[in-house]
Amino acid sequence: MANRPRIEVIGDSPPFLTLEYEVLAYESGNLVQRTVTVCQEEPVRLIVNGHELATQMVSPADLAEFACGYVISEGIIRHANQIGAIRISLPELAVTVTGLNGEIPLQNRELRTSGGLGMAVDASELRNKITSTTLVSRDTIFSAMSCLNDHAVLWKQTGGTHCTVLFDAGGNVVAHAEDIGRHNSVDKVIGKAILAGIDLDRTFITCSGRMPAGMVSKFWRSGIPIVITNNAPSAAGIDLARRVNLTLAGFVRPPRMVIYSGPERIRF
Repeated sequence: MANRPRIEVIGDSPPFLTLEYEVLAYESGNLVQRTVTVCQEEPVRLIVNGHELATQMVSPADLAEFACGYVISEGIIRHANQIGAIRISLPELAVTVTGLNGEIPLQNRELRTSGGLGMAVDASELRNKITSTTLVSRDTIFSAMSCLNDHAVLWKQTGGTHCTVLFDAGGNVVAHAEDIGRHNSVDKVIGKAILAGIDLDRTFITCSGRMPAGMVSKFWRSGIPIVITNNAPSAAGIDLARRVNLTLAGFVRPPRMVIYSGPERIRF
């Protein structure tokens, strides 16, 4: 990234990621008291150039990275160097960007399957195909999917988060994040990579959770050519991946995977 945005944090530190609760558990025919660890979520109002885009429920960590990833993955801006500043003053997360062509399309929003709010795909955008020639071997993909579990620290504690990990073509971890929402975990990883100056054209990404069109659109707009999930895509997700030439593989659980689009980027 040519110019890293100015990041300003105002007020108290973000809340804890987890909280503990005393509960009753029914086990082996008996009621027993247990202390369980539960994910914390907070509402965040995402504001771009003074216009409120969305209120998202997020795990309260990596908020600057989330904002950076969101404006890129939702097509608000095309280039990371358009981000001038990010101001965190919970519950507001304000981003200042440059070079917008016209107004922010506030009316072109859609409610995602998991409750996230994002920008709907415009037909004119579909001309922008992924042209990356990045290749990833089958064994690297299987190894990466196994590595996904290694980074799911909050999930192991709570069972309540999604995990996303970005790799280079050789299978080295570039960035990772967890969040209560799978869309948010993707935005955080994209934001981390962008702020670190990573060329997303030469990466691939692994995710937990389903892969509907709203998720596929994030990778496509960000320029990530290969998407791997341990779960299922939706029909709309497959159709979008095929239209924009994105490699999409689901049910990736060694030694099997299902490739829905772009098989030429995977070496067998």
